[in-house]
Amino acid sequence: MSELKLEWKLPAPPDAVFPAFAQPALIRRWFGAPPGCHRTHAPDPGALGQPYRVGLRDAAGRAFAQVGCIVEVEQGRFLALEMDWEGGPVPAGRTRAELTFHATGAGEGGTRLELRQGAFADDAARDAHRAYWEACLGRLARVVAGEAVPCFEEFWEESRGYVGPLAVAAYAVLAGLREAGAPKEAVAQVEDVLYTHLSRLREDTADVLGAVLQSRVEGGAS
Repeated sequence: MSELKLEWKLPAPPDAVFPAFAQPALIRRWFGAPPGCHRTHAPDPGALGQPYRVGLRDAAGRAFAQVGCIVEVEQGRFLALEMDWEGGPVPAGRTRAELTFHATGAGEGGTRLELRQGAFADDAARDAHRAYWEACLGRLARVVAGEAVPCFEEFWEESRGYVGPLAVAAYAVLAGLREAGAPKEAVAQVEDVLYTHLSRLREDTADVLGAVLQSRVEGGAS
């Protein structure tokens, strides 16, 4: 049996970090998929002890899921959850993850997040979960810092599951605007246009436009 131990520094005090584990609008910005995969349904933590399910797809487009429930909460200090996987690249096996939130030294105003999870059947399962948590906690650090973290999961949900080359290219445009610091009003206007019209396109038209736009985003055409 093997256990995962991980520490992560976050740029906000525990009381400011904890809402990102409780509010669906914040959870979906960081509690995502394993590396190389994407989420198709954001979790709602629900009531203590109630099951949750996160819809996911792997790099080949195959559906899988994370399932679990929150089993213990101490506001601003501690959270424990049980989780497992149905398919996908992360080895299955129900484990318990415990997250403890420690305030950093005086004047720092941050949080040291301590994560312990297990027991795992082998080191490979432990290391797969380490990669998963490192991807998620990297996004969490940006969320609690106040960044508008662009992630494909948000695009998927807000565009009602529109997929294909055009969706990927449109996401790249939105992510670029956000990363470049475009005004929120400008990003919202572009999002509104994209989400309104993407689903109205004929499939063959979407394929052509998607291929053109994606090649331009990637710098492959003038």
